[in-house]
Amino acid sequence: MPSRRSVAQGTAAVTFGALAGRSSHAKDTLNARRHTFVLVHGAWHGGWCWRDVKYILEDAGHRVFAPTLTGLGEKSHLRNPDINLDTHIQDITNLFIWEELTDVILVGHSYGGVIISGVCDALKNRVSHAVYLDAIVPQDGDTVLPGGTKEIAEARFGPLIDGYLAPPSQPATFGVPDSMPEALAWVQRRVTPHLLGTWIQPINLPNGGSDGIPRTFVFCADKPPLSPAQLARLRNFQSDPTWDYAELPCGHDAMVILPDETANLFDRVAG
Repeated sequence: MPSRRSVAQGTAAVTFGALAGRSSHAKDTLNARRHTFVLVHGAWHGGWCWRDVKYILEDAGHRVFAPTLTGLGEKSHLRNPDINLDTHIQDITNLFIWEELTDVILVGHSYGGVIISGVCDALKNRVSHAVYLDAIVPQDGDTVLPGGTKEIAEARFGPLIDGYLAPPSQPATFGVPDSMPEALAWVQRRVTPHLLGTWIQPINLPNGGSDGIPRTFVFCADKPPLSPAQLARLRNFQSDPTWDYAELPCGHDAMVILPDETANLFDRVAG
């Protein structure tokens, strides 16, 4: 596991690299070691959102999986009201089992942090490092949507499609800036409604989720000021010795906004 200092040094390089402009030779800066990555997307997204990060890591010789969770993205034809958190956790645990994956760098973005926590809980000996990319880090019994009811979901996201699907947010909500019109349009074309059942089922983490596994929290720093509660949680990641901490100078969808820097940070975390 890289030390807290080594991740911080990597973060500085990411920040300065972003300010200097994205490199067309990212593969030259990636670690010479080869790793297996599993990249888990967030709500409304699909495996498509990792496209550029996946290409960069694969170009450097890494093995990369970017699955789409059931009922989202290109699997939206499979959506139904019975899909819940267990379904999505099983999507990824099955990938580990059928591909016989071990020593995996497991990355979860946003809602995907809940999914990788469930996978870590079930397959602790197969995950070498868990990376939470601007992600939810749940405790046993938590629901993704605080309060965990349909009424709370409708109050926050408006009327649900067919009674169980939350309409996708606008790409700007994910931090994609107006200065990237092609990326904005790309995200807009691909986001799909998210399944209520995955937000209201409490997560079951009898083995402590990612506790005991080397892990890193990555904060996407270019966003509105945090609430006091959010700021307190962030400071916990910065001070807790069981976590390493890094930042990327962008909005929430780092893999879309800064794919080179995101891939390089993942490689640094892997060691």
